[in-house]
Amino acid sequence: MKIRTWVNPQGGQMSQLGKHHWSVERLIMLSKDFEVMEIPLNHLNVSHNYDRINLREMATYIRAVNDADLDFPIILDEDGEVMDGRHRIVKCLAYGVDTIRAVRFDLNPEPCFKD
Repeated sequence: MKIRTWVNPQGGQMSQLGKHHWSVERLIMLSKDFEVMEIPLNHLNVSHNYDRINLREMATYIRAVNDADLDFPIILDEDGEVMDGRHRIVKCLAYGVDTIRAVRFDLNPEPCFKD
């Protein structure tokens, strides 16, 4: 399953799971009142591969990981896949943090669009 977050040309980040795309801003708004759980990192699927990136892109990614705020929960879909929060997960993995704050949809919201 293809999973990624990208920037929408019209502005704002988009989250993609397979052929479904959601606005990250919308996911945050829809999940703002969800119960926040503390999830062990070893319960998350962190085995996804990403396309090759060059050194400049890697440096930008590293800055984003360093700037990630662990006070904000990651957002999981109904199956436990990460919809938002990969930089926070990488930060926890890099610094040896065993758990992360998370919210989870019981039923995924309708995507903003599909491929």
